Amino acid sequence: MRRRRFLTTAASAASAVAVAPLASLVGCGDVTLGGEPQPVPPSNVVLSLPKDMYAHPGAPTEWWWHIGTLRAGERVFGFEINAASFAGQGFAFTQVMLSDVARNTHYQRTTLFVPLTFDPSRWAASDPSRDWYARLGSVDSKLNAFAVVAPGSGYTSPPQVEIVGGGGSGAAAIAALDPATGGLANVLLVNPGSGYTSQPEVRLVGGGGGSGALVRALHTYVAMSAPQSDPTQDIHVQALLVDDPSLTEVRFDLRFSQQGRPFFVWGTGINPGGSGSDLQTNNFYFSLTRLAASGTIELGGETFAVEGTTWMDHEYGAFGTAANPVKWFLQDMQLDDGTCLSNYATLEDGPPELGERRASTATIQDASGSIWYVPTFVTPIERTWTSPVSGATYYLKLKVEIPSFDAELVVDALMDAQEFPVVGSPVYEGAASAAGTFRGRRVRGTAWLEQNL
Repeated sequence: MRRRRFLTTAASAASAVAVAPLASLVGCGDVTLGGEPQPVPPSNVVLSLPKDMYAHPGAPTEWWWHIGTLRAGERVFGFEINAASFAGQGFAFTQVMLSDVARNTHYQRTTLFVPLTFDPSRWAASDPSRDWYARLGSVDSKLNAFAVVAPGSGYTSPPQVEIVGGGGSGAAAIAALDPATGGLANVLLVNPGSGYTSQPEVRLVGGGGGSGALVRALHTYVAMSAPQSDPTQDIHVQALLVDDPSLTEVRFDLRFSQQGRPFFVWGTGINPGGSGSDLQTNNFYFSLTRLAASGTIELGGETFAVEGTTWMDHEYGAFGTAANPVKWFLQDMQLDDGTCLSNYATLEDGPPELGERRASTATIQDASGSIWYVPTFVTPIERTWTSPVSGATYYLKLKVEIPSFDAELVVDALMDAQEFPVVGSPVYEGAASAAGTFRGRRVRGTAWLEQNL
């Protein structure tokens, strides 16, 4: 179980799958009394690579996302590049962010794609006999989305959107109002048209007497690809982020290759607390947690050659119902002894207070590739951050205890402001560090914090 987004500009995404009862964990990794549990047998894994790296036609949701820490010498960057389909709800989205730790600056944008700008049957490759890809937005067309630069005021009906110039034709968009302010809330591209070699001008007409709104056309995209021979190697990811609200452009051109066995979440790749083994009723999930990463990030007129060891998640299937959203928080870690782990807890009883210990669960993979799924505890400690945009408050430092591995680890955000302030369901996605003990020995490493509280 990982992330659950609820994009209120389209049909809401479905809720998280509940944490499996602790009693069910014994079947995944049998407990050895007085010592570590036994790892999950590889024969219990239900996924198969490379086949399950590809898209799964009919899946109500499917996404691939890259996260982690990259370095350009002493300069540290946290990043996320996410492409997701909610075909069952009729939309897709990208989320791209960069945390420039040295400058304490965060760049981010969430972009929504609807029918005609998103084809559920073609946005990602589903045929394992061909090269793999996942793409949202266009690298070539200079019109993929819009930014509301100024909302204006006094609108009693949505203005018509006219798209002029740019060398293309056929594009269409609709505007939506914020009923509380009478200003423009967003503009959604509903037909991308063709031939746009530069960003067109956007004009607003009508709107029942309103005025002052300004809208800018955006060129933004996520494009991922990998060779058919082994799509866990030489994964090429390109993305163009136009920051909301500064409009600063950030370009990513990165390559990733997995080192070692994939990381099968829950030990098996299928949620033990889900229903059955069908795409419509259960959730499937694996990660590539030892990706040798290199490439470039362009920011503010500078190009940074970056490298690191990063993490990719591929999750697909069912997420429950939007009527019962589940809040959660999660901590991913890549430790210097070769261990990777993903710890999470859902928050049916509301978020804990600082210092309040909660039950959680973790998937753990050691350097040999063995995988365990075990009960754990997580405690938010010391500090929080409240977003000035969404008003949401997030934990910035958490203690994770894993009794069966004699482990106590502290995950600490590298900087405070690392939020996607999605209206209705903001989410924290941020680079962090990890330090503490695992198997009784001192360890440290990179980490990632994710929270929807």
